Amino acid sequence: FVDSMANLISGQLTQAYQQAYIDEGFTGFTLPDYLASSLETMILNQYDFVDQYFRDIVDARIDGTPIDPLLARASMWANQYNAAYKEAQRLIQMEGGGNFEWIKGATEKGCKTCAALDGFIMSAREWKELDLHPRGYPNNKLECQGGGPANNCDCTLSPTTKRRSPNAYGRIEEILLARK
Repeated sequence: FVDSMANLISGQLTQAYQQAYIDEGFTGFTLPDYLASSLETMILNQYDFVDQYFRDIVDARIDGTPIDPLLARASMWANQYNAAYKEAQRLIQMEGGGNFEWIKGATEKGCKTCAALDGFIMSAREWKELDLHPRGYPNNKLECQGGGPANNCDCTLSPTTKRRSPNAYGRIEEILLARK
């Protein structure tokens, strides 16, 4: 089980990175070092959860507890394809110096942080400096935590050709300070 899950996760995350690379106009499946390194880190981070997931399944079986909470965790892994794709896209844009726009998702109606960030445009490098990324659960800078079991964040940082928002970095820092 553990090996099968690990292989599935590795394959899906690799496919997401490769697809983002191709979609950004590059050819071939060989990723540049900066993407390969990020992918490896993402895969290893997910592997940490697989062993615990297996132990929780075995414990549920022994204890006779419901499996529904475990199935909900499986759907979080399915969403990692999207997170991996967006991360690869962000890194490619950052490498090229591109801008990203925060677009609030439909499920973030109650998240004040995501609502405040909606429409801001900054360089990929600036978003990274502030460590702001949607769907990157856990992300303590966001009220919604970027997703997780209780919240399915569907905000995005989308590449854009629009100009950077005026004083975006400072305004976003103010939003984050108000959150604390």
